[in-house]
Amino acid sequence: KLCKAYAQLGARGVSVLFASGDSGVGCQDSNTTLFQPTFPSNCPYVTSVGGTAGSGPETAWAGSSGGFSNYYAAPSYQASAVDGYLTAHTTSANYNATVGKYNPVGRGFPDVSAKADDYRVQETSIASIYGTSASTPVFASIIALINDRLSVKGKPPLGFLNPWLYSTGKSAFTDITKGNNSIECNGETAGFEAVEGWDPVTGLGTPDFNKLLKTVGL
Repeated sequence: KLCKAYAQLGARGVSVLFASGDSGVGCQDSNTTLFQPTFPSNCPYVTSVGGTAGSGPETAWAGSSGGFSNYYAAPSYQASAVDGYLTAHTTSANYNATVGKYNPVGRGFPDVSAKADDYRVQETSIASIYGTSASTPVFASIIALINDRLSVKGKPPLGFLNPWLYSTGKSAFTDITKGNNSIECNGETAGFEAVEGWDPVTGLGTPDFNKLLKTVGL
């Protein structure tokens, strides 16, 4: 019911974004033999935001949660992207350690990413924070700026983002091809690798604001 409610919000022009999570593939604190996809990021009607680290170039942030839903099938808007990843994954060094631990026909997440490390904040002193709860507001702010410019032009807001992101929007992202979200599962390093194209660590990559404007005709 909650996932369908997000679909209704998207149809009404609301962009719903969620942090993918900070637990990699999701089994670092248990002895499970299955990965644990996060909700609501595995709902196909929300935009899931993962994380990257560093700069020049960015790499996948090790904690960036991602994977495949056990409940929702891969939606049509991302079918080719997920298929491309699964083909590439068969040659990954981690492939054998992941087989049987995820649902290869499930909705893949995250959809996109943004920087998730070393945000400087003032607490009792200056400190650094990390996580997809930091990267998600960054991406949400970019969408808010685009919607503001669309409004000025008398155009409707972007609403549900994913069909656009996986079609014309994907050209406006910097592809992240290094790093992984490996987590120790039963003593194995069994996470996913960032590869060329979409992957269940960083999604389509990190946004380029000026390129995104062009994809919506601004």
